[in-house]
Amino acid sequence: MIIDTTIVDAYLNSDDVSVFSSMWLYSEEAEEGVANIFSMPPDVEIKREAVSQIKEAIISHAASFKPCNTPIWNALFDNWHEFLENTTLDLIVGYPDTHDAVVRKAPDGSHHMIFDLLCWEKYLGWMPLSAIAQNLLTHELFHVMVGTVFSGIEQAEGCGSYIEQLDAITFDEGFAHLVSYKQQEVDAVPWDGEKFEDIYDNSTHKMNSALQEINSDKQEQYIYEAHFGNYYDKYAAMCGMIYLGRQWQRGGAERLKEIFYQGYRDFAAKSIVR
Repeated sequence: MIIDTTIVDAYLNSDDVSVFSSMWLYSEEAEEGVANIFSMPPDVEIKREAVSQIKEAIISHAASFKPCNTPIWNALFDNWHEFLENTTLDLIVGYPDTHDAVVRKAPDGSHHMIFDLLCWEKYLGWMPLSAIAQNLLTHELFHVMVGTVFSGIEQAEGCGSYIEQLDAITFDEGFAHLVSYKQQEVDAVPWDGEKFEDIYDNSTHKMNSALQEINSDKQEQYIYEAHFGNYYDKYAAMCGMIYLGRQWQRGGAERLKEIFYQGYRDFAAKSIVR
Protein backbone atom coordinates (compact mmCIF):
# COMPACT_ATOMS: atom_id res chain seq x y z
CA MET A 1 0.00 0.00 0.00
CA ILE A 2 0.97 3.64 -0.38
CA ILE A 3 1.65 5.39 2.95
CA ASP A 4 1.30 9.19 3.16
CA THR A 5 2.74 10.72 6.34
CA THR A 6 2.62 14.38 5.26
CA ILE A 7 0.20 15.54 7.94
CA VAL A 8 1.53 13.51 10.85
CA ASP A 9 5.10 14.54 9.96
CA ALA A 10 4.07 18.19 10.06
CA TYR A 11 2.64 17.64 13.54
CA LEU A 12 5.78 15.84 14.73
CA ASN A 13 7.89 18.72 13.38
CA SER A 14 5.73 21.24 15.32
CA ASP A 15 4.51 22.82 12.07
CA ASP A 16 1.08 24.44 11.77
CA VAL A 17 -1.20 21.57 10.75
CA SER A 18 -4.18 23.89 10.36
CA VAL A 19 -2.93 24.51 6.81
CA PHE A 20 -4.30 21.05 6.00
CA SER A 21 -7.75 21.70 7.51
CA SER A 22 -9.42 22.49 4.18
CA MET A 23 -8.31 19.22 2.59
CA TRP A 24 -10.99 16.80 1.40
CA LEU A 25 -10.14 14.23 4.08
CA TYR A 26 -11.44 16.61 6.76
CA SER A 27 -14.82 16.93 5.02
CA GLU A 28 -17.66 14.65 6.06
CA GLU A 29 -21.10 14.26 4.55
CA ALA A 30 -24.05 14.69 6.89
CA GLU A 31 -27.79 15.24 6.51
CA GLU A 32 -27.18 18.98 6.87
CA GLY A 33 -24.55 18.95 4.11
CA VAL A 34 -20.78 18.71 4.08
CA ALA A 35 -19.13 19.50 7.42
CA ASN A 36 -15.50 20.22 8.24
CA ILE A 37 -14.37 17.97 11.10
CA PHE A 38 -10.83 19.30 11.60
CA SER A 39 -9.83 19.93 15.20
CA MET A 40 -6.48 21.50 16.11
CA PRO A 41 -4.32 18.83 17.79
CA PRO A 42 -2.70 19.60 21.15
CA ASP A 43 0.67 21.32 21.01
CA VAL A 44 2.13 19.05 23.69
CA GLU A 45 5.46 17.23 23.45
CA ILE A 46 4.29 14.10 25.25
CA LYS A 47 1.54 13.74 22.66
CA ARG A 48 4.10 14.01 19.86
CA GLU A 49 6.20 11.31 21.50
CA ALA A 50 3.19 8.97 21.60
CA VAL A 51 2.28 9.76 17.98
CA SER A 52 5.86 9.11 16.86
CA GLN A 53 5.82 5.70 18.56
CA ILE A 54 2.48 4.81 16.96
CA LYS A 55 3.61 5.99 13.53
CA GLU A 56 6.68 3.78 13.56
CA ALA A 57 4.70 0.73 14.70
CA ILE A 58 2.08 1.15 11.96
CA ILE A 59 4.62 1.69 9.19
CA SER A 60 6.60 -1.34 10.34
CA HIS A 61 3.51 -3.57 10.33
CA ALA A 62 2.12 -2.21 7.06
CA ALA A 63 5.32 -3.16 5.24
CA SER A 64 4.49 -6.87 5.58
CA PHE A 65 0.72 -6.66 5.98
CA LYS A 66 -1.48 -9.53 4.88
CA PRO A 67 -5.19 -9.37 5.80
CA CYS A 68 -6.86 -11.90 8.07
CA ASN A 69 -9.21 -14.46 6.50
CA THR A 70 -7.81 -14.41 2.98
CA PRO A 71 -10.13 -17.27 1.86
CA ILE A 72 -13.07 -14.87 2.30
CA TRP A 73 -11.27 -12.13 0.39
CA ASN A 74 -10.46 -14.57 -2.39
CA ALA A 75 -14.09 -15.70 -2.59
CA LEU A 76 -15.56 -12.19 -2.73
CA PHE A 77 -13.01 -10.16 -4.68
CA ASP A 78 -10.96 -11.01 -7.74
CA ASN A 79 -8.58 -8.07 -7.47
CA TRP A 80 -8.01 -7.34 -3.80
CA HIS A 81 -4.22 -7.73 -4.08
CA GLU A 82 -4.16 -4.99 -6.69
CA PHE A 83 -6.33 -2.74 -4.55
CA LEU A 84 -4.07 -3.32 -1.57
CA GLU A 85 -1.09 -2.12 -3.59
CA ASN A 86 -2.90 0.98 -4.89
CA THR A 87 -4.79 2.06 -1.77
CA THR A 88 -3.31 4.93 0.23
CA LEU A 89 -2.93 4.83 4.00
CA ASP A 90 -2.94 8.41 5.31
CA LEU A 91 -1.44 8.91 8.78
CA ILE A 92 -2.88 12.13 10.17
CA VAL A 93 -3.98 14.10 13.23
CA GLY A 94 -6.95 16.42 13.62
CA TYR A 95 -9.95 14.06 13.64
CA PRO A 96 -12.62 13.73 16.36
CA ASP A 97 -11.99 11.07 19.04
CA THR A 98 -14.36 8.59 17.37
CA HIS A 99 -12.46 8.65 14.05
CA ASP A 100 -9.41 6.51 14.74
CA ALA A 101 -9.74 4.72 11.39
CA VAL A 102 -11.99 5.61 8.46
CA VAL A 103 -12.22 4.97 4.73
CA ARG A 104 -12.79 7.78 2.27
CA LYS A 105 -12.69 8.26 -1.48
CA ALA A 106 -10.60 11.20 -2.69
CA PRO A 107 -11.96 13.66 -5.28
CA ASP A 108 -9.83 11.91 -7.92
CA GLY A 109 -11.62 8.62 -7.15
CA SER A 110 -8.70 6.96 -5.36
CA HIS A 111 -9.35 5.01 -2.16
CA HIS A 112 -7.85 6.03 1.16
CA MET A 113 -7.66 4.50 4.61
CA ILE A 114 -7.12 7.27 7.14
CA PHE A 115 -5.66 6.67 10.61
CA ASP A 116 -5.65 9.49 13.15
CA LEU A 117 -2.69 8.67 15.36
CA LEU A 118 -3.76 10.85 18.27
CA CYS A 119 -6.95 8.80 18.40
CA TRP A 120 -4.73 5.71 18.53
CA GLU A 121 -3.06 6.94 21.73
CA LYS A 122 -5.78 5.26 23.79
CA TYR A 123 -4.51 1.88 22.57
CA LEU A 124 -1.01 2.31 24.02
CA GLY A 125 -0.46 -0.22 26.80
CA TRP A 126 -3.77 -1.96 26.08
CA MET A 127 -2.52 -4.39 23.44
CA PRO A 128 0.38 -4.55 20.96
CA LEU A 129 0.13 -1.86 18.30
CA SER A 130 0.94 -4.48 15.66
CA ALA A 131 -2.24 -6.39 16.61
CA ILE A 132 -4.32 -3.22 16.43
CA ALA A 133 -2.77 -2.33 13.08
CA GLN A 134 -3.52 -5.82 11.76
CA ASN A 135 -7.13 -5.55 12.90
CA LEU A 136 -7.79 -2.05 11.58
CA LEU A 137 -5.92 -2.49 8.31
CA THR A 138 -7.93 -5.66 7.64
CA HIS A 139 -11.16 -3.96 8.72
CA GLU A 140 -10.70 -0.72 6.81
CA LEU A 141 -9.30 -2.29 3.65
CA PHE A 142 -12.36 -4.52 3.56
CA HIS A 143 -14.53 -1.39 3.65
CA VAL A 144 -12.56 -0.15 0.64
CA MET A 145 -13.31 -3.37 -1.23
CA VAL A 146 -17.01 -3.27 -0.32
CA GLY A 147 -17.14 0.26 -1.70
CA THR A 148 -15.70 -0.87 -5.02
CA VAL A 149 -18.47 -3.45 -5.44
CA PHE A 150 -21.31 -1.31 -4.07
CA SER A 151 -20.42 2.21 -5.14
CA GLY A 152 -23.37 3.82 -3.37
CA ILE A 153 -22.96 2.18 0.02
CA GLU A 154 -21.00 4.99 1.66
CA GLN A 155 -23.63 7.53 0.68
CA ALA A 156 -26.37 5.15 1.86
CA GLU A 157 -24.66 4.83 5.25
CA GLY A 158 -24.38 8.58 5.74
CA CYS A 159 -27.23 10.15 3.80
CA GLY A 160 -29.72 7.44 2.85
CA SER A 161 -33.16 6.96 4.29
CA TYR A 162 -33.29 5.59 7.82
CA ILE A 163 -33.75 1.98 6.71
CA GLU A 164 -31.15 2.37 3.96
CA GLN A 165 -28.66 3.53 6.57
CA LEU A 166 -29.42 0.57 8.84
CA ASP A 167 -29.09 -1.86 5.93
CA ALA A 168 -25.83 -0.40 4.67
CA ILE A 169 -24.22 -0.11 8.11
CA THR A 170 -25.20 -3.64 9.14
CA PHE A 171 -23.87 -5.08 5.89
CA ASP A 172 -20.64 -3.08 5.64
CA GLU A 173 -19.71 -3.27 9.32
CA GLY A 174 -20.88 -6.85 9.67
CA PHE A 175 -18.55 -8.11 6.96
CA ALA A 176 -15.64 -5.91 8.07
CA HIS A 177 -15.97 -7.04 11.68
CA LEU A 178 -16.24 -10.66 10.57
CA VAL A 179 -12.94 -10.72 8.70
CA SER A 180 -11.05 -8.75 11.37
CA TYR A 181 -12.46 -10.12 14.64
CA LYS A 182 -9.56 -10.29 17.11
CA GLN A 183 -7.17 -11.08 14.24
CA GLN A 184 -8.64 -14.61 14.16
CA GLU A 185 -9.52 -16.85 11.27
CA VAL A 186 -13.28 -17.10 11.00
CA ASP A 187 -13.43 -20.87 11.47
CA ALA A 188 -11.63 -20.55 14.83
CA VAL A 189 -14.37 -18.38 16.37
CA PRO A 190 -17.23 -20.12 18.27
CA TRP A 191 -20.07 -18.17 16.65
CA ASP A 192 -22.67 -20.44 18.29
CA GLY A 193 -21.07 -20.23 21.73
CA GLU A 194 -22.70 -18.81 24.84
CA LYS A 195 -20.84 -15.50 24.65
CA PHE A 196 -22.00 -14.77 21.13
CA GLU A 197 -25.50 -16.01 21.85
CA ASP A 198 -25.87 -13.37 24.58
CA ILE A 199 -24.43 -10.65 22.34
CA TYR A 200 -26.65 -11.71 19.44
CA ASP A 201 -29.76 -11.79 21.63
CA ASN A 202 -29.12 -8.24 22.85
CA SER A 203 -28.21 -6.97 19.40
CA THR A 204 -31.14 -8.53 17.55
CA HIS A 205 -33.56 -7.24 20.18
CA LYS A 206 -32.24 -3.72 19.67
CA MET A 207 -32.22 -4.10 15.90
CA ASN A 208 -35.84 -5.22 15.92
CA SER A 209 -36.74 -2.10 17.90
CA ALA A 210 -34.67 0.08 15.58
CA LEU A 211 -36.38 -1.28 12.48
CA GLN A 212 -39.77 -0.35 13.91
CA GLU A 213 -38.82 3.12 15.18
CA ILE A 214 -40.62 6.05 13.53
CA ASN A 215 -39.53 8.95 15.77
CA SER A 216 -36.83 10.89 13.92
CA ASP A 217 -34.83 11.80 17.04
CA LYS A 218 -34.78 8.19 18.22
CA GLN A 219 -33.89 7.04 14.71
CA GLU A 220 -30.87 9.33 14.77
CA GLN A 221 -29.73 7.78 18.06
CA TYR A 222 -30.23 4.26 16.70
CA ILE A 223 -28.08 5.10 13.68
CA TYR A 224 -25.30 6.39 15.91
CA GLU A 225 -25.39 3.37 18.21
CA ALA A 226 -25.46 1.01 15.21
CA HIS A 227 -21.70 1.38 14.78
CA PHE A 228 -20.34 3.71 17.46
CA GLY A 229 -19.69 3.07 21.14
CA ASN A 230 -18.32 0.07 23.00
CA TYR A 231 -17.40 -2.78 20.67
CA TYR A 232 -20.07 -5.32 21.63
CA ASP A 233 -22.73 -2.61 22.02
CA LYS A 234 -22.60 -1.71 18.31
CA TYR A 235 -25.78 -3.64 17.67
CA ALA A 236 -25.86 -3.41 13.86
CA ALA A 237 -22.22 -4.43 13.51
CA MET A 238 -22.77 -7.31 15.94
CA CYS A 239 -25.96 -8.48 14.21
CA GLY A 240 -24.15 -8.51 10.89
CA MET A 241 -20.96 -10.13 12.17
CA ILE A 242 -22.60 -12.94 14.15
CA TYR A 243 -25.20 -13.66 11.48
CA LEU A 244 -22.43 -13.93 8.88
CA GLY A 245 -20.25 -16.02 11.20
CA ARG A 246 -23.06 -18.53 11.58
CA GLN A 247 -23.68 -18.52 7.85
CA TRP A 248 -20.00 -19.32 7.37
CA GLN A 249 -20.41 -22.31 9.67
CA ARG A 250 -23.26 -23.56 7.50
CA GLY A 251 -21.84 -22.97 4.04
CA GLY A 252 -18.33 -21.56 4.16
CA ALA A 253 -16.99 -18.99 1.73
CA GLU A 254 -19.53 -19.88 -0.97
CA ARG A 255 -22.41 -19.06 1.37
CA LEU A 256 -20.82 -15.73 2.26
CA LYS A 257 -20.31 -14.98 -1.42
CA GLU A 258 -23.98 -15.68 -2.10
CA ILE A 259 -25.06 -13.34 0.71
CA PHE A 260 -22.56 -10.65 -0.28
CA TYR A 261 -23.68 -10.43 -3.89
CA GLN A 262 -27.31 -10.24 -2.87
CA GLY A 263 -26.31 -6.76 -1.68
CA TYR A 264 -27.08 -4.66 1.35
CA ARG A 265 -30.77 -3.99 0.66
CA ASP A 266 -32.92 -5.47 3.47
CA PHE A 267 -29.79 -6.81 5.17
CA ALA A 268 -30.63 -5.36 8.61
CA ALA A 269 -33.85 -7.38 8.78
CA LYS A 270 -32.12 -10.44 7.31
CA SER A 271 -29.42 -10.30 10.01
CA ILE A 272 -31.86 -10.98 12.84
CA VAL A 273 -33.47 -14.06 11.26
CA ARG A 274 -32.05 -17.15 12.92
